[in-house]
Amino acid sequence: MTRIARIDLPNGRQLDYEIRSAAKAKTLRLKMTAREGLTVIAPKGLSEERIVELVTGKREWIAARLDQFDEVRHLLGTQVSVRPEAFDLPALAESWRVEYRQTKGKTVAACTDRQGRVLVYGAVSEAERCKVALRRWLARRAKESLVPWLETMSADTGLKFSRIAIKNQRTRWGSCSADNAISLNAKLLFLSPALVRYVLMHELCHTLERNHTSRFWTHLRQFEPQTDLLHGQMRDAWKRVPAWAHPVQGGKEGI
Repeated sequence: MTRIARIDLPNGRQLDYEIRSAAKAKTLRLKMTAREGLTVIAPKGLSEERIVELVTGKREWIAARLDQFDEVRHLLGTQVSVRPEAFDLPALAESWRVEYRQTKGKTVAACTDRQGRVLVYGAVSEAERCKVALRRWLARRAKESLVPWLETMSADTGLKFSRIAIKNQRTRWGSCSADNAISLNAKLLFLSPALVRYVLMHELCHTLERNHTSRFWTHLRQFEPQTDLLHGQMRDAWKRVPAWAHPVQGGKEGI
């Protein structure tokens, strides 16, 4: 189980951090990274009051680490927070702010309550559940936008597919099965429109050629003249995806 706490730092800043209880932990351990922020691993049974007291005793160290991370955070494209406060979807030229609202429910859900704002509500003190809810929201937004995008490209090129599914895969941007069913990764929304179009065209061309043979690349270059340039840019595309958008390794999530 994870919990969220907040610490006031000497420089006037506040930082939300995640508390995780671990049965094998013998002492309190602080883990801090520029991408994920502060995570506290606590022995099972240690009270939250005592955990907060011990973490408060490390305020100077935490503040110093934050100052170091400020110098490189712009390279990561994410804030120091266990839960995102805002994010961009370059594929759609959209910016979203996230609001968290604690309610009596034991589950966590996310919805668009107004233009440009995602509301996450329920047991929002549990950070991982908040991120799962946001990933489900992301999948719905991807379905709303990527399905008509692919349908339009299919009509324009004459490359037909049988059906489309939106998934949240860790290592694949898309795939095309033997019966021309195309799967697309919801995290495509974090890429530029040109890269998204490249991935969609890539999968549509697999309806003509299953493997990455020279004939496949000939087809793709005919439909996308910038194939070689875009293919090279895709090698670093995963860096554009914020950490919260990745599912937990080995975990199962419904989309």
